[in-house]
Amino acid sequence: MMVDDGYPRQPQYDALHYDLALTLSDTSNVIWGEAKLTIRLRSSTLPETLRLDLKEMLVAQVRVEQRDAAFDQQRGALNIALPDRMKSGDTLDVTVAYHGEPQDGLIIANNKFGQRCIFADNWPDRARYWFPSLDHPSDKSTVSFSVTLPAHYTVVANGRLRNVRESMPGNKTWEWSEQVAIPTYCMVFGAADFTVIPIDTSAALPISYYVYPEEASHARENFGRVQDMVQFFTARFGAYPFEKLALVQSSTRYGGMENASAIFFAENSIGNGRNIEGTTAHEIAHQWFGNSATAADWHHLWLSEGFATYGEALFVEHADGIEKFRENMKAKRENYFNFASQARGPILDSTITNYMALLSPNNYAKAAWVLHMLRNVVGDEAFWRGVRGYYARYERNNALTQDFRIVMEEASGMPLQWFFQQWLAQSDYPRVRAQWRWLAETQRIELVLRQIQKPSFYRVPIAITAQFGAHAESHQIWMEKREQSFFLHAIREPEHIVLDPEAQLLMAAEVTKVGKSD
Repeated sequence: MMVDDGYPRQPQYDALHYDLALTLSDTSNVIWGEAKLTIRLRSSTLPETLRLDLKEMLVAQVRVEQRDAAFDQQRGALNIALPDRMKSGDTLDVTVAYHGEPQDGLIIANNKFGQRCIFADNWPDRARYWFPSLDHPSDKSTVSFSVTLPAHYTVVANGRLRNVRESMPGNKTWEWSEQVAIPTYCMVFGAADFTVIPIDTSAALPISYYVYPEEASHARENFGRVQDMVQFFTARFGAYPFEKLALVQSSTRYGGMENASAIFFAENSIGNGRNIEGTTAHEIAHQWFGNSATAADWHHLWLSEGFATYGEALFVEHADGIEKFRENMKAKRENYFNFASQARGPILDSTITNYMALLSPNNYAKAAWVLHMLRNVVGDEAFWRGVRGYYARYERNNALTQDFRIVMEEASGMPLQWFFQQWLAQSDYPRVRAQWRWLAETQRIELVLRQIQKPSFYRVPIAITAQFGAHAESHQIWMEKREQSFFLHAIREPEHIVLDPEAQLLMAAEVTKVGKSD
């Protein structure tokens, strides 16, 4: 079931392809565009108009099936009159000629070296500022670009470069085509005086850096172990879903933006002595989760950002070992704790109407911990079987949280509604006060655990370590009540008790010894 994200749904229509022809210059920020949309009709009962998202652009002409069509523009929408006698399954060709100066979504400005650049910057719903679309993550399609601009620019976009040709005097036209369906927030191009650095041209997947000439010599050290990341995620998730991978220095608002096959990174993250390997791993993981398997609503963003954030940590685990992985996850835990001390709200929060507010540690750090804890609940084998199964089922498609849960239940053979409910719909995390004492007569540790957060309660598996100098004994318990007592056998009185020694829980714990030993 879809959440109410405020987007006016048009289930009768499915955008199949966007063909975007754009002309830009160095003398004005006005763009001239022609957008050709191929739309499939899903119902034989159709409204009289098609509503496309488009803001601040002036439409000169609309044609439907090669004929002029009546249209009007109001409140960020382009309303187009449709012909009669269309039936379910038919495709509709719509062409929109328009122009204007984008107020958002397409950033035309000088970069940090004073050179003019052009970068699309669409997330979450800003594609509508520069091309007409069904601007919602649930409507994915293929896209092609034909970008004409002064010849000194190099253009990068989604998909594969089909052609570069001389066009108007002093101009070139760059033609790119993405044959994999992607959400509109990922449909981008960038234009700058790039230096293009190919990596391992013998590989099946073309990988390149697009960076400003002044900092091209730093690209390899800045981005880190890119080829290793692609190989690791491919082994874990499935085949890389797109035609190429371009890592692009850009002048946009985000530190990294995962645009399909053309990832944009903040310009200041590139340069001498910089290292953004973590961000690089995050954005590459998005190619699978976010770009190919896409959340069907903005409020299910954790299915994108949680996987990418955990993907970053997983690469650390693979490349640098378990201790570095634990350090990485602990840092994410502290990041979430700091956020939660100032703000409340669950990961799945349909009350949020400013989608930028979704870009919080809830959907990044906490969501990564949800996946990590799920891995510990169902076990490594079932977890990876479920993740690969989820990706295979929703590759090039859309999913909601319940879809992921169902796949994980199938993979693990376990009911997981309780897990998803407590970690995604509750706005807190377990804060546990633990008290213990040694019962010498029976050689047992009495351990009392209390969850003090209110009003939420969590059912959690907790690892316990009793430390005896260099020796330790481990126990595994399930805390299933707000207050619960446990009796643990031990060889002698421990020096101290540690809860969750391997950092497997998003939990804060305070442990004290009470009373005298019996």
